[in-house]
Amino acid sequence: MQKEITPKRVPKSRLERAVGFGELALRVGANVAKSTLSELGQGRRPDRRTLLLNSENLETMTDTLARMRGAAMKLGQLLSIDDQNIFSPEISEILSRLRAHGYAMPPKQLRNVLDENWGPGWLKRFSHFDVRPFAAASIGQVHKAVTKDGQNLAIKVQFPNIKDTIASDVKNLRFFIKASGFVPKDFDLEHYLEVCRKQLTYETDYRREAAFLCRFKQLSQRYSTVRVPDFKREFSTETVLTMSFEAGREIDQLHRYSPKDLQNIALLLVDWTLREIFDFQLLQSDPNFANYRYDDANERLILLDFGASIEISSEVVSIYRDLIGSVLCNDRDKLLEQMATHNLLPKEVPDTLKELLDRILSTALEEFHRADLFSFAESKVFDFLTPENMSKLSNLTPTQVIPTDVLLIQRKLIGMVFLLRRLGAALPLKEIIRKQFRQSV
Repeated sequence: MQKEITPKRVPKSRLERAVGFGELALRVGANVAKSTLSELGQGRRPDRRTLLLNSENLETMTDTLARMRGAAMKLGQLLSIDDQNIFSPEISEILSRLRAHGYAMPPKQLRNVLDENWGPGWLKRFSHFDVRPFAAASIGQVHKAVTKDGQNLAIKVQFPNIKDTIASDVKNLRFFIKASGFVPKDFDLEHYLEVCRKQLTYETDYRREAAFLCRFKQLSQRYSTVRVPDFKREFSTETVLTMSFEAGREIDQLHRYSPKDLQNIALLLVDWTLREIFDFQLLQSDPNFANYRYDDANERLILLDFGASIEISSEVVSIYRDLIGSVLCNDRDKLLEQMATHNLLPKEVPDTLKELLDRILSTALEEFHRADLFSFAESKVFDFLTPENMSKLSNLTPTQVIPTDVLLIQRKLIGMVFLLRRLGAALPLKEIIRKQFRQSV
């Protein structure tokens, strides 16, 4: 059953979007002030953070950020990769809803956008065009359509002026987050804002995405376990990207899959990610459930979104070969040395954090080498990933000296680990990695 996506007009101009952020700040501030007076009137000492994250403000923030789309929604999706390990339950709730909830352009706004891209009368090219999108995210929405000659299409339509508002949106987000205390004080906000900006810049370039779609399509044809849509050039422009519609089930609906299917999905995700890095040197860097579907009848993984794709240099591939080589050799000290050499860790780690890092790596290596199967669901490594520890480790990473492609690979790998944990995967990880290394050497 297709989920209903609520239509709501997308704010277009920089001024209109800035006003939206300003109104959000005023509404949240007014609610905090009102609640503070109420608490004082009842003889209680108000707690600002509790008042900030009350149910009314949570609803206001979630709805406004989802309505703004663009950088606001993208940042929420970026943070939601590891939200349950960094943020409070209240913040995690906002991020979870931003990840799952998107508004669609109303039909009139959609028609205006398509008129600009295809010219008036475009509807005559289709025997059917579903004005209700079946998916909506941070920069656009996706519609099903059937051409006069029977082609089933998925049409990605970009929200108006999203590309031109990235810089101003990031600036407004920075101000709102810092002023509101939305995230912990020691959280590396600038890193996430920069990743958000870069990823949006990539994703709003539909011509760039089309080129990567074609490259991945060519690569996928060598494997029976992966499918990539066909690019439809005649229906594509700078802000409309059209491809063949690929039927398959969303993989985040875990209750709909058998344990066998979940295990196969996990195996396909790991195998393909390793191939992307070490064989193709071409990575789709966004580890989001929504970027995949599963064809359970043919046991195939369907890849859908290539906006965050990047090329990986041979030098960066060598870094990961070195790191994984140390993991396979069960050499923790060598692994730490390599991480520092490649700026994944600072040269000098404070003693308190060094102890935490040692415990995490020792636990991970012990579990990796102890048994044939590595259980992401039962791993004790996640016991260390408390909000406090994740905040410390986040600040430990010298993001300012790490190349962009390394940061995006790290994000993909971390996101994939959490995705595999949600799938409840228990995989022969050591054998999979060894096999990959034998094939790609």
